[in-house]
Amino acid sequence: MVKRRTGSNTPKMSGDRASMPKYSIGIVSQLLGLPPQVLRRYEEAGLLEPARQAGKNRLYSDQDIAMLEEIAKLSEQGVNAIGIRYIMTIRRDIIVLQQEVREVREALSRSEEARLRIEMIHQEVNVDSQPEH
Repeated sequence: MVKRRTGSNTPKMSGDRASMPKYSIGIVSQLLGLPPQVLRRYEEAGLLEPARQAGKNRLYSDQDIAMLEEIAKLSEQGVNAIGIRYIMTIRRDIIVLQQEVREVREALSRSEEARLRIEMIHQEVNVDSQPEH
């Protein structure tokens, strides 16, 4: 059985295939060109939490791999674990805020369209109710 530990730093997307754990540490190590020890160190530093198969073997998702690529890039630039965690948190916050801004803009647009429709109906009612001379 594969379980993702609670309190994970990775974003949760229910039903999303990208979040499905499927790669062993050996495969991820080969894909990213990073030794397994580095991947374990990133986990120990709290930068990500891969799923565990029967509580033992780590399994990484596509999201985890994308996150590891970012972590490795930041690490190569000399950013320490605390800085990486901070940057990743800010990036997640930005994504959430961007989504909220999109939703507010869409709601505002719908509200403006409704206001214009009401205004047009109001004008039609006023024209129809004026007495003819």
